[in-house]
Amino acid sequence: MNKKRICSLICIISIIGLIASIMIIVPLNSTEIIRDVEIQNEDGLTGTAFVVFRPGLTSFNEDIVNAFIRGLVASDWRVEVTTCSTQTPTNVSTYDLIVLGSPVNGAQPHAAMQAYLERADFEGKEVVLILTMGGSGADAMVLFRNATVNANGVVHSEYIYALLDSGASNSAYIAGTEITLGT
Repeated sequence: MNKKRICSLICIISIIGLIASIMIIVPLNSTEIIRDVEIQNEDGLTGTAFVVFRPGLTSFNEDIVNAFIRGLVASDWRVEVTTCSTQTPTNVSTYDLIVLGSPVNGAQPHAAMQAYLERADFEGKEVVLILTMGGSGADAMVLFRNATVNANGVVHSEYIYALLDSGASNSAYIAGTEITLGT
């Protein structure tokens, strides 16, 4: 075979591989993930936090959210955690704090999180926003913040964690330990 045919063959194989990847990743990423509400530190005395997150294509977002939760628990918060879906509770009247965690998809928070925010009314509660990303997330945070405010949430704090940041999990844990209401 000559070089031209080899290059053409490599291009065709690459295109087929790209199309196959898209056909697998897009449906996987848009599948609704439903989990029951799980309670951690049931007797926590600091307050009750409701954590809603969207798992990503990797475990990074869930790992960061779990590190943040460990920080809350270390500070004696009662934590109720679930994924964002059509079944996620939108009545937040019994919670003192809302924590939202989402991966960045297409330069914005995950579509499932955005759909949850359209249904939710946070009743003026304080909300912590956590975004995880492989690239840039600043524009996604603006969208996340605006959607939270539109859902009557008061943004308490915002955190962006990058996939390649080796200290991200530790930073998320520390951030969870430092949460106090009214700040």
